[in-house]
Amino acid sequence: MVIPVLLKFLVFIISLSISGCVSPSDQPVDTVTNINVPTGPIAYVDTDGNANYNCDGVNDHVEINKALEYINSIGGGTVYLKGPNTYWIDGTLKMGSNTVLAGDSSACIKLIPNADWGDYVPLITNMEDANKNFTIKGFIIDGNSENQSVPRGSGYYDMIYFHKCTDITVTNMRLRWGTSDGLIVRNYFHDIPSNIVFANNSVYKLGHEALYTLGLNGVTVANNNVFTRTNTAFRLSSSGHAKIYNNIIHSEIQDWSTGPGIEIDKSDGYESENIEIYRNRIHTLNGAAIWIFGEDTDNVVRGKDVYIHHNIIYDVGQYDKFTGYSNAAIVIGQFNNTVIENNVIHNGGHAGIKYYQYPNTASMNESFTTIVRNNVILGSNKNNDRGLWNTDEINHTFISNNNCIYNVDLNYDGDGIIHKDDIYVDPLFADMAKRDYHLRSAAGRWSGNSWISDSVTSPLIDAGYPASGFSREPEPNGGRINIGRYGNTNEASKSPSR
Repeated sequence: MVIPVLLKFLVFIISLSISGCVSPSDQPVDTVTNINVPTGPIAYVDTDGNANYNCDGVNDHVEINKALEYINSIGGGTVYLKGPNTYWIDGTLKMGSNTVLAGDSSACIKLIPNADWGDYVPLITNMEDANKNFTIKGFIIDGNSENQSVPRGSGYYDMIYFHKCTDITVTNMRLRWGTSDGLIVRNYFHDIPSNIVFANNSVYKLGHEALYTLGLNGVTVANNNVFTRTNTAFRLSSSGHAKIYNNIIHSEIQDWSTGPGIEIDKSDGYESENIEIYRNRIHTLNGAAIWIFGEDTDNVVRGKDVYIHHNIIYDVGQYDKFTGYSNAAIVIGQFNNTVIENNVIHNGGHAGIKYYQYPNTASMNESFTTIVRNNVILGSNKNNDRGLWNTDEINHTFISNNNCIYNVDLNYDGDGIIHKDDIYVDPLFADMAKRDYHLRSAAGRWSGNSWISDSVTSPLIDAGYPASGFSREPEPNGGRINIGRYGNTNEASKSPSR
């Protein structure tokens, strides 16, 4: 008999800060508030014979689906997977509306070897008549990719797939060894907020994206640690009104590491706007850290208003072949009013920031502008690196203000780039080898535990764009923002007396 225990899940707040992304003294950390977690009874699943539904390691999807069907029949509640157990499934788990699928951190749903399912058949999905309020939290999903006979990234065995659904939260999960996507949500109705939250998850070696959204408005991606393999960590396709923050995205420089860290793309006729990407650490990728592009051909600008700030990016864009769109840290095409500020970009491949337009959409006659300010862009002396690279000066303009551009090929500047008050000096970071990008200061630099004084002071202190805010910088702050990742944060290096 199911034990009706009322879950008080009215508000779930994620406050984890990932080491290396944000320290406790950095600028205020956003919280992810989920008000869509339903209350109701719990149906327990275990293997010890004492649960409401008991599995034996063979076709465990049958018993789990019975639990999900029961919860759906009473209007909602929670199916809870007890650990330490591996639940071997050979069929899709189907969730109804107002359902939580939760579990112990030692509970694992695992796909059987050589599943031989058809393509686009997921491990978890929504019931046919279910369309809102789904939460998946707390346990492991293992796609068992090394024991499957299907190619990666070809639509086989998505871990979680929702279609025409809203109010979806996936949190505190461990997603590993997949042949396709971790969470994929496909809607294509832009006038209704989708309310998708993908937060606090650990993701390792999937076969496509960790998160892939198609046609959504309203996406929050926060506090995840993603080790990519075949493709991207987060891909927002024809989606907007999104925040991507406090994530670590990384991989290895191997031939299977093929994608960017974050991809924002849009197809003909769909809007993609109002996207904020901030306080992420993205490193060690063959592809770009962030790749943003559109494919419209009708002279209507639908990609716009992307704000990229306070990220640390290093050792990306490392493909040994030239693709045009991979070999830079941030690559932009056919998006207007992109603002990139207060980032550190260190060894981005052939360029720190690049505008690249797909050849088949070059007929667009509209103008696009990217504003770049208060960033530090460092080269590596390996690829004749450029700071900014504009490959479409007819349709695109870079406005570059108060950036520090150092150790790059200054003989190549290109057309369509307007520089004002950029500086070309050693930024004097605390410890570039250890990726500590705080600025040295005789007046005080945050060391991770306390404020310390240096014998030298970085020329980037009080050198930022004059109109930028600086109110979060500690006193003395010189009345002007610092260039770099910690400008206008509580960790900004202090200003010496003038």
